[in-house]
Amino acid sequence: MNTYKEIEKNENVVFDYTSFLSASCRQSHLSFTDALRAVLPSFEVLWKSSLPAGITDEEKLQQQALKVLSTNTSDTNNLIRLLRLARTERIMCLRITMPYALDYEQLEYITDKTDCAITFDDDCGEVLNIRINAPS
Repeated sequence: MNTYKEIEKNENVVFDYTSFLSASCRQSHLSFTDALRAVLPSFEVLWKSSLPAGITDEEKLQQQALKVLSTNTSDTNNLIRLLRLARTERIMCLRITMPYALDYEQLEYITDKTDCAITFDDDCGEVLNIRINAPS
């Protein structure tokens, strides 16, 4: 179980979803792993790649997201995958900047599927502060 201090150390993890979309568009080929993730959505949480030691939580999350998220999937499902990935990386608090605001139903669906709390950092709803609840 994560303690408050473990959660606090991850307080400043930021994920720029717009940059992710841009970087994903630059990847030109579909790999076997991409195809497998499309067929087996739970695969993204189980699949781990070897990452270099000494990288920040933000860099780790960004690198993993490029392998797990897909522009062929809805933004809502991508955010669910991202939050599940963050949980497996023990990142319990993060800020996600979006290119646009999500509607209430999308936010409700995300919170239901990931057991998290979402607040807004701006009036437009494009910056989401997310606290993932510790597993019970």
